[in-house]
Amino acid sequence: MRGKNPEHAVFSPDGRWLYVSSEEADSVDIVDLQKNEVVKSVKVGDRPRGIGFLPDSSRAYVAAENADTVNVFDVARGEVIARIKAGSRSNGVTVRPDGKRVYVSSGGEGTVQVIDTSSNAIIARIPVGKRPWNMAITPDGRKLYVACGRSNAVAVIDTESNTKIADVPVGELPWGVAIAR
Repeated sequence: MRGKNPEHAVFSPDGRWLYVSSEEADSVDIVDLQKNEVVKSVKVGDRPRGIGFLPDSSRAYVAAENADTVNVFDVARGEVIARIKAGSRSNGVTVRPDGKRVYVSSGGEGTVQVIDTSSNAIIARIPVGKRPWNMAITPDGRKLYVACGRSNAVAVIDTESNTKIADVPVGELPWGVAIAR
C-alpha cells in the first residue's frame, strides 16, 4: 500500500477491487485485483476510515473521520464524484443489501446518518449512543447493529422506520459487530 496506517480494507462485491483507507495519508488506495497492484491513490480528507460498496460494485462510500464527510466513488473511474457533509467524526460505513441506503456512524454526535443512494442525500439522523463505530446489517436489511464504544452497548436500528429499537449491553468498548449469514 502507498498510504500510511491502513485502517479498513474492503473488497468490492464483484471481486475486482480492494479499497484501503489510509489514515495518515488522508487517501484511499485502490488495488486492481486482476493486476495485483495499487493503481491509484485518491485524497479523500483527513483520516479516512470505513468503506462500503453498493452491491453492484458501481460506487463506494468512504467516511473521512476528521473531515466529517463521506466520499462517493465512481468505482469504474476510481474517482470521487460527490462529497457528502456528514456528522461529526464520521467513521463506520454499512450498505443495505439492496443498495438503496448507506449508513454512516458519527462518533462525535452519537448518531447514524442514513444516505439515500439515489440522491446521495442524508435522509435521517438516528441517535444511537456514545461513540458509535462499526456496524453490521442483517441479510434482509431490516435491522442494523451499531457498536457504541463509550456506551458499552450495541444499538439496534429498525431500518424501515429509521429508529433505534433497543440497546444490547455488552462488554467494555465494543468496536465492531459481525452477523453470521
